[in-house]
Amino acid sequence: MSEFKIEVVRVGPVEKHPNADSLSITRVYDYPVILRTGEFQEGDRAVYVPVDSVVPGDDPRWEFLQGHTRIRAKRLRGIFSMGLLTAADPAWEVGRDAREALRITKYEPPLPLGAGDESEPDPGFLPTYTDLEGLRRWGGVLREGEEVVLTEKIHGASGRFLWNEGRLWVGSHKQIKRESPTDLWWKAARRRNLAEKLATAPGIALYGEVYGYVQDLRYGFAPGEADLAVFDALDIRTRQYLDADDLDALLARLELPRVPQLYRGPWSEALRELANGRTTTGAADHVREGFVVRPVKERWDDRVGRVILKLHGEDYLLRKERG
Repeated sequence: MSEFKIEVVRVGPVEKHPNADSLSITRVYDYPVILRTGEFQEGDRAVYVPVDSVVPGDDPRWEFLQGHTRIRAKRLRGIFSMGLLTAADPAWEVGRDAREALRITKYEPPLPLGAGDESEPDPGFLPTYTDLEGLRRWGGVLREGEEVVLTEKIHGASGRFLWNEGRLWVGSHKQIKRESPTDLWWKAARRRNLAEKLATAPGIALYGEVYGYVQDLRYGFAPGEADLAVFDALDIRTRQYLDADDLDALLARLELPRVPQLYRGPWSEALRELANGRTTTGAADHVREGFVVRPVKERWDDRVGRVILKLHGEDYLLRKERG
């Protein structure tokens, strides 16, 4: 369901920045946003521009960015901020998507190392993975006290794998990948012997993160190395994702690794702090990307669809700012 949106919002309470008289703080959903004092008042309409938006460099409203057209998370005078507010046209209603009017696009990261461009026609029976909604946007979807599983969100390249019609199918998030000795996703599939293992579970699609020497967080891997950690599975016949316990049982039988579990138990808002910290993956000492949280038993919500949410850590979002 997840969709990039430049939304017209109603400004909530605005508070003074504790360390700068010229700055104030508000929240859009649960995203903290720092703005110039006096620029907006509570109740005003404004456009929220989230992290990883790319704004047009020739629009005068963005001159203050001094050519830095990709919006990133920042820490300003010691306070964390995610995204910007900008003026809304008086005719725009709350909830409108202003992407086209403001010519704002979503940042697309470069292809991971070893991605290549060899693809084959999509057979139509290996669905792309669920788009994950943000916990900051949809915090009320999780029920206080319901049993959940939190797993580390690994920084790599999403992959999908399925044995069907007598062969192994391998895909990135968007493409079905042709078998190649250099293709990143096929490297991970061979490393984990997926052809042999998934042949014993036909019709079950595995979704996982191909990680290692892939993105800027490399988990202790050497150049050219990559591995796979599974985070989900789908029965393509019923189009149902496996409950957490069924996924664990499947991966134990197949002797395949799951993404690390950070917590299992009753949900509470205090668990958000687990988005920060060091990775628990591999032989590395760098930040974790964040976490993914899902109920132990699959369920649906009218607002977001399948209930599975992600939260990026502040340390991860600020890692390049800190060098």
